[in-house]
Amino acid sequence: MKKQSAAGLFFSILLKTVVIILGLAIIGFGIFFIIKVVKTDKTDSAPTTTVSDNVLTEAEAHDDLLYETATEATEEPVTEQTEPADGTSYKKNILVLNSTDVTGLAGRWCGRLNDYGYVYTTASDFSTLQETTRVIAKEEGVGQDLVQFFNGASYEVGTVTEGASVSTDEYDIVIIIGTSDDDGQ
Repeated sequence: MKKQSAAGLFFSILLKTVVIILGLAIIGFGIFFIIKVVKTDKTDSAPTTTVSDNVLTEAEAHDDLLYETATEATEEPVTEQTEPADGTSYKKNILVLNSTDVTGLAGRWCGRLNDYGYVYTTASDFSTLQETTRVIAKEEGVGQDLVQFFNGASYEVGTVTEGASVSTDEYDIVIIIGTSDDDGQ
C-alpha cells in the first residue's frame, strides 16, 4: 500500500468533501426545479391576456416611468366583477385594438375587461384613427354586453380584414378603441 503525505491526505479528503457537497447541491436544485415545473404546469391551464409583439407597453414608451416612486403609481383600483349579460363572452377570444396615439391603451383596456371576467383578451394596434369605439363580433348577439364599457360604442356583426397589426381570424370579438375611450390621456 502506498503511503500518502499529510498534505496529500488533506487534499484527497478535501476533494472528496467538495464532490459530496456538489452532489448534494445538484440533487437539491433538481428537486427545486421539479417542484417549480409541477407548480407551473398546474397554473398553465389558466387563461391569460397576451400582448402582441407589435404593441409598445407604456413602460417601453416612457422608460422614465420605470424610475418613479411608488407614490406616483397610476394603477387603477380593481372594480367589482360583474357577469356578462349573455354569459358566453367569458369563453370568447377578444382582440382589443388601439386606434389612438395613446401608448398602451389596448393593454389597459384588456386589464379592465379582465377585471370583469373577460380573460381571453389580446392587445394590439389598429392603423386608422377611429373617433368612437367599435365592437365587432363574428356572430350575432355575441359581445353585445361589451358595448356598455365604452363611451357611445357601436356594435357590428362581421370581421375586421384591414388595419389590424395582427390577424383577426382566431378572434370571436374585435374591439377597436376610439379616441372617445382614450381616458383623456
